Amino acid sequence: DSQATTEPLNLACVGKSFDERVAGLPDVPEAVMWGRVDRFGGGGVTLGIEVSVFRAADFHPEACAGVIAEYEMSNVEIEDVLACYNDSALVGVPLAKVVSIDPDLAVTDGFALKSAGGKAKLGPGELCQTHLDCELGYDCLKHDSAVDARICLKQHGVYAIESVPTNTPLIIRTRSQDPDDPNDWHDSYLWNVIILSDRLDAKGVQADGSTEQPEKFLGKDSYRMNPTVVGEGQWLLVPSSMGAEEIWEANGAIGGRIRDCAVAGGRRGWPIRDARIGLGVPASALAFFNESEDSAVPVKTRTSTNIHGRYAAVDIESGPNRIAGAARLASGEIVSLGSMDVFVIPQALIIVSLPGVVPVVTK
Repeated sequence: DSQATTEPLNLACVGKSFDERVAGLPDVPEAVMWGRVDRFGGGGVTLGIEVSVFRAADFHPEACAGVIAEYEMSNVEIEDVLACYNDSALVGVPLAKVVSIDPDLAVTDGFALKSAGGKAKLGPGELCQTHLDCELGYDCLKHDSAVDARICLKQHGVYAIESVPTNTPLIIRTRSQDPDDPNDWHDSYLWNVIILSDRLDAKGVQADGSTEQPEKFLGKDSYRMNPTVVGEGQWLLVPSSMGAEEIWEANGAIGGRIRDCAVAGGRRGWPIRDARIGLGVPASALAFFNESEDSAVPVKTRTSTNIHGRYAAVDIESGPNRIAGAARLASGEIVSLGSMDVFVIPQALIIVSLPGVVPVVTK
């Protein structure tokens, strides 16, 4: 809620292997993964976005190294490079994929959620106070600069994928299905995220009448996750705001939120303020942001994360890389946030959450 806490960071997951992290967790083999397709920065409603789920162990972008080498020798065009990374026969076949749909259709298709008292979420144009007051796919936004009133406005497409494995490192890719989309969405990859079986949605109707699950999945094992896309406007804005040239067409970007390890059976990961990141293969520029959740313009003088934990590294050479993080506690002590192997894909955003690797719904 954009407020500081006196509760200490939980960094118990830092340095642990995958097997150590999932040892002793409930035996829930799979869950419904559902939510909305979020976006970083401006752009239109995220409709028609393909959401694909890969096992991280079965995803092999390194298979396109030869095409990159051919491109650097001017033997192939950038379109050939991008086609390689979208070739399932080379990089891997997704476990499942769906396309995001209009949130109005989603509600009629059983995606409705309930607020306390069993009340329906607020619909289009209704007065609201927070994003979570509104139906899935809608945000609570000002509709008139002269007044403080906010209403629910359609912003995001909605999706659901059944039978997604839990306690398993995943790669979740989002990409547009419309080559003529005016937003010119860039492919994005949630990197090495895990649906931990002890962090699933609360099942059924809660004591206060609210629900954490869409009505069509009530009582099933489910997990809400919001994959993200970024439009061309934001793709150009971040490097230019940092004084860097635009991202070269064969390069990519890494971004995300720095979060702690969460608390089993309690809260999910909290964003960490005043954290820094470093890359094995450096970026042209590192970007950090102000304290407004709705602002996607970097602050050039800032050198660490804001209260939302957000960062971006832009114009990075495609190929294997490693990201590491560190944070300064209120006591002045510097603590490690661990590191992770990643792979930078041309013209794509790689989304990494250190050290928690468990995505968190913020809206």
